[in-house]
Amino acid sequence: MFIESIVLGFIVAILRKGKIRNIGEMHIKGWYLFLIAALIQGSISWLKGKNLILGTEFFDKYFFYIHLFTYLLMIIGVILNIKKNFMKFILIGMVLNFIVIFANGGKMPVSFKGAKGYEHYTEEMPDKPFDIKHSIISEDTKFVYLADVILLPRPYPLARIISLGDILLMIGVYLFFQESMVKKKIDAVL
Repeated sequence: MFIESIVLGFIVAILRKGKIRNIGEMHIKGWYLFLIAALIQGSISWLKGKNLILGTEFFDKYFFYIHLFTYLLMIIGVILNIKKNFMKFILIGMVLNFIVIFANGGKMPVSFKGAKGYEHYTEEMPDKPFDIKHSIISEDTKFVYLADVILLPRPYPLARIISLGDILLMIGVYLFFQESMVKKKIDAVL
């Protein structure tokens, strides 16, 4: 989801004469909270995908709480760094995704309405079981407008369906590169 933001943010920062080494100088408080959350989410998705160790009953019972825990870790990490401008966008995007995910049982609802432009779309897709973090939008879905309903269709090379929260997260990632790479230069001038 963040490939475009990373690439564009990096290129624009370089064009603005930003320095890569400045990224390492940016202090992110509680950075390990993001790492722990990512490791837990990645591990759970991998275990579920491989049907390893825990079994489907575990995921049905406890995934909601594990997912909630990882989101809370990330939100705490963002709040610790809220003085940074890019973190404000990340916080809003994260909270919007949090609302729709946890109002719908811990999974992000996805709409395939008009999704034939989606890169991985197949006719069977709406009937296929989803991964552990996504579900199909139904008439019972809450906060549909915050769900994955925005289609980025082909010929866009990274076609996908995203949410409003995802867009704000992507803006935050783009701004991270501007603040981390270019800010030092501005500071030096001042």
